[in-house]
Amino acid sequence: MNEGMAVFLNMDMDKPEENEALIRRIDRFLLEQRIRYSGIRNLYRPMDERERDHRIYAACRALRGADWLKGSLAYVSILHQTNACPLEQIRLDRMSEPSPGKLKYYEDFYQSSRCLAHGIVVDEEGQLRDGYTSYIVARKYGIWPEVYEAFAGEPLRKIVRGRHVAPDGDGWKIKCRKIYSWGYDLRRAVVPGDILEVMTKRGQDFIRVDKIDYVTGQDFCQEHFGTKRHTGKRMES
Repeated sequence: MNEGMAVFLNMDMDKPEENEALIRRIDRFLLEQRIRYSGIRNLYRPMDERERDHRIYAACRALRGADWLKGSLAYVSILHQTNACPLEQIRLDRMSEPSPGKLKYYEDFYQSSRCLAHGIVVDEEGQLRDGYTSYIVARKYGIWPEVYEAFAGEPLRKIVRGRHVAPDGDGWKIKCRKIYSWGYDLRRAVVPGDILEVMTKRGQDFIRVDKIDYVTGQDFCQEHFGTKRHTGKRMES
């Protein structure tokens, strides 16, 4: 994870010389952050792979805080390799079998959606770090899942992304279309469609999970509010 970053700009196509000068300045600026231009489109990579988690985080913050980029920087996308290790080479050392109830919850989701609830995370040696249930379901049904790499020495956190919802009779209704993210550290299984109670700047609220991701690195793992509880309820898309 955090293998690279893509920088997107708001550029006036009628000013090619100014655009080129801005891109060169960004290249120099990111080099100071130990991030090098890859030579491909708008993609950049850390100069030291072992430092990538901190370097990518610091570079994103530096770009967003640069006054000379105000109005020109559209957004920065963090890039993750999704084929870090072949499924058959993933090591299961020190892993405990998931409970039958948890495995059934994930398998039921796959059977209804034909999608895994989330990907798999391994360390640099191919040791499984998270996503054991996804691994089992993928092996059973012959699926090629997304497999991410997170260094063994770095923290790893599951992230749920979703929209705020409110009770509506016997169901739920979406309150806004904007998607937010929270850390998910609960033991209970979670899949897209689940309703969670979360912490926000304004207190507690409910969300419908749209997607489940991971973040790694001390900086990224500290960015998100936590999930308070799993309600045990669902809202289908």
